[in-house]
Amino acid sequence: EQLLFVLPVAVGAIMSIKNFNNSFNNHHQRLRGALYGIIWLQALTGALRSCRGSKGGSAWFIAHWLLGSAVCVLSVINIYTGLGASHEKTSESTRLWTIILIAENCLIVFIYLF
Repeated sequence: EQLLFVLPVAVGAIMSIKNFNNSFNNHHQRLRGALYGIIWLQALTGALRSCRGSKGGSAWFIAHWLLGSAVCVLSVINIYTGLGASHEKTSESTRLWTIILIAENCLIVFIYLF
């Protein structure tokens, strides 16, 4: 199962390294690199899950939950830093995309809370 979710991340990483400027000179690129690492670490902790009720189970749960939450929050932040980087590079307005993504994030939070 974990492989099903990690493979698209690996493909995306390979494509971005191959096709884009990856000098890691802005926050978006550095955060993207950190996210790749955290996603692989999250998959590893999922694969190494201990049996329910065994010693270390609560530590595993906390680590897995923190990594998952970090991926979610950092991914949203990375979207907006990417929009900022795109605006700096092209001088094109990203206002419409920003509004759309804010609305989408609000909808996801609303659904999650209710």
